[in-house]
Amino acid sequence: MSYQAERREILMRRQRGIILKLIRENHEFQDHRYTGAEIWGMLLKIRQTVGSDQVTTMLQDLQALDYIDFRSEMDEESGKTRISEIQLSAAGLRFYTRHKSNDDVLFD
Repeated sequence: MSYQAERREILMRRQRGIILKLIRENHEFQDHRYTGAEIWGMLLKIRQTVGSDQVTTMLQDLQALDYIDFRSEMDEESGKTRISEIQLSAAGLRFYTRHKSNDDVLFD
């Protein structure tokens, strides 16, 4: 793996960890469940260079890993996937509580 590819992989793993943290903190405050757009905005506010499509992909990856659940629908006008009602799954809560990085998620 090239140096650039390795850096991108580490950054994506770290951003997945940040996303899980944002979702958990939101739940602890008993706030409304986030949308993909809100997660993207928060990542930008903490100076994570990431596009909206990348956030959608990371959320889909976290769902495939069974760490989160969400509602997904296609926006017919833009052709983009709209994600809402994001929450940690039971497996995601157990994983987050351990706060131990793995090959897919990096916690700082």
